[in-house]
Amino acid sequence: MDSHISRQYTLAELEPGWPEDLRSKRTKSSPRTQGSMRMSLRKVSRTPENSRAYSHGDPVNLIDWQAYARTDELVVREHRDEASARVIIVFDSAPTLSWPLKEDLEFHGGIGSAIAKSELAIRLALYFAHAHLTIGDTVTVASIEGADGMQKLWSPKSPADVQRVYEACLRQGFTSGINSFMSSNEFHRPGYDVAWIITDFLSEGFYVTGSLPTSQESSENPILLDSLFDELGSKVANVVHVFSWLERSSEWMDGATSYRDESEELKIYMGDQLKQAGTWVDQLSLWQKRVHASVKSKGGHYLAVDDRTKVSDFFHWLGKEVMT
Repeated sequence: MDSHISRQYTLAELEPGWPEDLRSKRTKSSPRTQGSMRMSLRKVSRTPENSRAYSHGDPVNLIDWQAYARTDELVVREHRDEASARVIIVFDSAPTLSWPLKEDLEFHGGIGSAIAKSELAIRLALYFAHAHLTIGDTVTVASIEGADGMQKLWSPKSPADVQRVYEACLRQGFTSGINSFMSSNEFHRPGYDVAWIITDFLSEGFYVTGSLPTSQESSENPILLDSLFDELGSKVANVVHVFSWLERSSEWMDGATSYRDESEELKIYMGDQLKQAGTWVDQLSLWQKRVHASVKSKGGHYLAVDDRTKVSDFFHWLGKEVMT
């Protein structure tokens, strides 16, 4: 496979097991790979980047006595080993993520290349599962559908398990492929260290009944997100907001490729009007900012992506926002 830098891969092509796995810099600097959580136990290290001035109360065994003999200054060198984290990856399986359907694209003239939001969500879930298992974490993958809560669970034991599911997704379709490995077990809250929540925020339960994503009355705190954070009880929560690129752009819209407005007996196609006024993109941006603020208020990390998001940008966000 070419580097994602030499050819700009998009998230529509994301696969589990790509070289740029989570926390690669940290695991490379560690003497062993054992999970993504830092242990509280400090150990002696001779790595210069882990040196600091001695503070009162530091264990004497961490002092670099050779450095003290040379400089007459007390220097501590230490590293914290890594421990296995309990990770849960929740992807939304609500009907809203099935858009756009292939027949929709064909009806509207085969608009560009687009994948269903459900495929994007599952690609991300499998990538995260493989990455966490590779570095020694334990992983649970769960699906959620609107206000009904956790629907199905799957606990892969190794990166190879994830690869098998990915191959099944390629053969059977992503929703059918992953569902064939998931079971309807009752969800138990063990207290996770890391949670990934992948959704389009459109399914029932995320917003107050009757409000629309582009409405000024949209809730600033999606109610299902509140309950999810409480139910998962994770120390770290990362939220990935998935879109179709068709939702984030009005450039493709025209009278033939948009929708028919039946309100007030207008019965006209609205694509041209939305494109010319620019209201669609503005309202979508406002809604996205509200969701971002809601996630941030709960201490979570937020990223909005679509099937045209560059993989390099996605990895940059992981390294900058989540893995620091």
